[in-house]
Amino acid sequence: MSSWAGPGWDLVFAAAALAVACNYRDVAWRIHGFMANRVGVNRLLTPMMVRVTFGLLATASAVDLSLGLVHP
Repeated sequence: MSSWAGPGWDLVFAAAALAVACNYRDVAWRIHGFMANRVGVNRLLTPMMVRVTFGLLATASAVDLSLGLVHP
């Protein structure tokens, strides 16, 4: 059972990051709104930047999952 915990985590994380990247239910806007008025947050933090970042994280997690399943 524990041998499936790593790939399971990668699958869940990739799905959640992909949901943010596709802006499901305006999640990128909610993250932007939460962080926008904090001290030290750069003006480059836009909803598009949040979506791109989570898209890259989803891609990296999916590639890690696929390579982990192919080469155990």
